[in-house]
Amino acid sequence: MTLGIFLGIGESLSQMEKSGQTGRFINSYLRRYAKDFRKVYLFSYADESYKLPGNVILVANKYHMHRYLYAPLLPIVNLRQVLECNVIRGFGLTSAIPAFFIFKPFTFNWPYDYAQFLRIEKKYLLIPIFKILEILAFLKADKVFVATKIKLKKLRGQKYIFIPNGVDQSIFKEQGSRKKGLVFVGRFEKQKNLFFLIDAVSNLPAKFRSITFIGSGPQEEALTKYSLKKGVVLKIIAPVTHLKLPELLRRFSIFTFPSLAEGSPKVLLEAMALGLVPVVTNFSTAREIVASGKNGYVTTYNVDDYSQRLESLLSDDGLTKKISESAKLSIAKNFSLEHLLTDEIKALHEIVK
Repeated sequence: MTLGIFLGIGESLSQMEKSGQTGRFINSYLRRYAKDFRKVYLFSYADESYKLPGNVILVANKYHMHRYLYAPLLPIVNLRQVLECNVIRGFGLTSAIPAFFIFKPFTFNWPYDYAQFLRIEKKYLLIPIFKILEILAFLKADKVFVATKIKLKKLRGQKYIFIPNGVDQSIFKEQGSRKKGLVFVGRFEKQKNLFFLIDAVSNLPAKFRSITFIGSGPQEEALTKYSLKKGVVLKIIAPVTHLKLPELLRRFSIFTFPSLAEGSPKVLLEAMALGLVPVVTNFSTAREIVASGKNGYVTTYNVDDYSQRLESLLSDDGLTKKISESAKLSIAKNFSLEHLLTDEIKALHEIVK
């Protein structure tokens, strides 16, 4: 059986490289697909080449078309490869656009509430476009892998399957002792609520008033200036590859995640798998992952509340160790990527039958 993979509009392996995600995609997803399918076609929006598993064929955008033009034309310019595919697996909502132009079994993953993210970024004109796209994509798809329980409850039908993001526990596993400290990983943008985080850290006793951010984004300069103003020692580390991230995270004990909105955040799951204690704000899907007081903490969007929770953990090694063990166990039980991919591949085979 041959699997085709449609990425979201504009996506490519080289684009993933910028956020350190290429290794995750190749090692965790493509290698597994390569074992379960005779052949895999990966359709990219860039003219690129990568070393992939032997039966995974990268179909590049060799015509250098703009992504908005290439999306609807992708099945036409790559007709031979598309016709070979028995089923198409899309990554993200916009992967459905080229699928509209083919008559092949199609499934994709719905990772988060697109409208909510657009609202935060004040891109109001795009909200109705994405809502229409979501309706059409749901109609087109034979199966939809829904990453959050809150979204699944709003949907009706057997085509919708709950498959959250998962963690490759062969990579994200605890090793040795961990130092005490705070860390955040992600894009430096409005949705991540990082000025709030700096405010919370500034309320801590002087000996705890430092934090490391791993990532990049449009707010980097403003965050650096704001941390100086608030008396917070902020260390910024540029994005690293997925394989190098565990080594960095093992240097810390607490994972800070004050987002305004999330779906099923991979980096939160990965930090918990390593034993970091998560302190997250009460975004809509937070409690699908964090059971407050058991495997981490969920706080309000009140700076004092967030600060107090950080201080209690930084001051009590016994409490941190107890919550850390629970965090690791909860990920192993509910978010094993190996088990989730088994469920996904089973669904892909069922579509063809």
